[in-house]
Amino acid sequence: MTNNTTPESDVRRDASDATAGRLRQFRLVLRSWSRQRVATAFVAAVVAAIFLTGANGMIAGGGTGWTGYVLVGAGSILAGFLAGSYVNAPIGAASTLCDLRWPVLGLFGAVWASSAREELPSAQVAAGLLSLGVMAWALHGRLELERKVTLGRGGSPDADADTCTDCRPMFPA
Repeated sequence: MTNNTTPESDVRRDASDATAGRLRQFRLVLRSWSRQRVATAFVAAVVAAIFLTGANGMIAGGGTGWTGYVLVGAGSILAGFLAGSYVNAPIGAASTLCDLRWPVLGLFGAVWASSAREELPSAQVAAGLLSLGVMAWALHGRLELERKVTLGRGGSPDADADTCTDCRPMFPA
């Protein structure tokens, strides 16, 4: 009887199992959101879409390509999820003013990237992808923090969850 697995394939399988488990936990975190958080996410996504289309001239009929519309849609969805993650966050994952840095940078990057300009389209697409990446990274950080304090490892809260102790809370009690 021979073993056809190598240590490298075991490491890859363990990493893929860990990633799949973490994605399942992110779904559990999102399912645990209250109606208020979901409503905030939806309203914030709509407001972000209005802001982005107004700021880059799409409402007034400014001509952007299909990439501008995709960027506005994806940026709005990410902004909505980020806003939802700030409202009524569990203890240990409370939002701070520092949490706004990257999403705001991402939104303004999306405004620049989706506006009609004389720039090279490839530069705008790259800036748009970078701004979406920044917002997705910020959302991942928020959901990861919430996952750690609510689910932790093995379904129990993680006592080693990193929290920002230097920043002021966004919603002081």
